[in-house]
Amino acid sequence: MANQRIYVDSISRKLRFIRLAWYIVYTLLYYWTPRIFFWKWRVLLLRLFGAKIGFGCKIDPGCFIWAPWNLEIGDFTCIANKVDIYSVDKIKLGSNVTVSQRSFICTASHDITLLSKPLTHAPIEVADHAWICSESFVGPGVKIGVGAVIGARSAVFKDVDAWSVVGGNPAKFIKKRILKDAI
Repeated sequence: MANQRIYVDSISRKLRFIRLAWYIVYTLLYYWTPRIFFWKWRVLLLRLFGAKIGFGCKIDPGCFIWAPWNLEIGDFTCIANKVDIYSVDKIKLGSNVTVSQRSFICTASHDITLLSKPLTHAPIEVADHAWICSESFVGPGVKIGVGAVIGARSAVFKDVDAWSVVGGNPAKFIKKRILKDAI
């Protein structure tokens, strides 16, 4: 296999420059901020880089967002410590969504049917009132329905129905989520 092609990176120079600028801002002005008093400051920095973020959102300083310009968040959404948002493609989080610690929201992968393994990507949508529990993985192209719960350490590769609880690797339906109080 001497003639096999090696991976070719197709990211443009402009995008590389913007990513570098974001990484510098993230490192110098975002990451080190205290967890509780600088919510609005972090949201402002993300908005300056093109993120669309609703009212009352809390984004932890340890959360890394690959490309803020591909991120849209509704109102009162919380993203916890060490969440990795790999936003090569669009990510839309609805209102009242919680993404718990060390979760990975990943819009990109590689085409393993080609030796050059080109980058592939697809958007992710998480509807209102959903909860992505600790250390979960949500893969490219997934849509998570209203009120769905992704159990801790689950790996989600397919759409999740509204008001469902799923868990495992790969995530499978566990039960319907039934609320004891009205929304």
